Amino acid sequence: MLFATTAGYGACVLLLSDLLVEGALLIWVVVSIYMSTRFLRDRIMFLLLVASLISFVVGGCAKIYGHFQPIGLWQYVFWVNLAHCGGFIFLSSSIGYLVIRYVRLHQKLEREALTDSLTGISNRRYFYHKLEEAVERYHKHSEPFGVAVLDVDELKEVNDKHGHLKGDEVLKELAQLLSASVRTSDCVARFGGDEFVILFTGAANEEGVMDRLLKGLEGYSRTASIGTAFCPRDGATGDELVALADKRMYATKAQKASA
Repeated sequence: MLFATTAGYGACVLLLSDLLVEGALLIWVVVSIYMSTRFLRDRIMFLLLVASLISFVVGGCAKIYGHFQPIGLWQYVFWVNLAHCGGFIFLSSSIGYLVIRYVRLHQKLEREALTDSLTGISNRRYFYHKLEEAVERYHKHSEPFGVAVLDVDELKEVNDKHGHLKGDEVLKELAQLLSASVRTSDCVARFGGDEFVILFTGAANEEGVMDRLLKGLEGYSRTASIGTAFCPRDGATGDELVALADKRMYATKAQKASA
């Protein structure tokens, strides 16, 4: 027999402490349920918390009942200990589920912050992050790298004649071709508008790089103007190389226009 043999002042203290503990657990779970329904609206989270609440209610009621009526050992183990154990398991599972959910959300937001929404390749922000890493590797280990800037020729005419949806398809096509033309260690990004940039790691000049790039663009439905710059031949900072590659790209575009 448990609890019922305790009498007097000690029984009151024990009852009061159990009421406080069980009440705190119930308040914790009820507030968690309210927060999950109010802000998260997640069915799995809600079900885990409800299961935890039921377990704590069963265990708490059995424990309080034991203060007034004798409870056998196995009854206590089943109705109190196992019920509380189940409650904590469900509660811990809900917390773990919440952590996993927010880790995935953070990863998703991080990917979206570094990815161009139209083409699905890297964006300008991620390109500059990789460019800074390449500059740092050059200064530490003298590892060369190169930058290419590409611009779709006469994209404005495509937009004016066929609409912006067609222009978007042209940009998506180029993004796919560029991604397939470079190594996994390189970085292809949309720089903005109809401009794309490529970071070539470990490349000191155009040898091999441009052959791969031009071969990859053979099936492109449009034409593109390209400008390149390489470190250390053309500069030692990322901004220098991007500016020079951009200048060379516009020079190529001007030559095409005057031809």
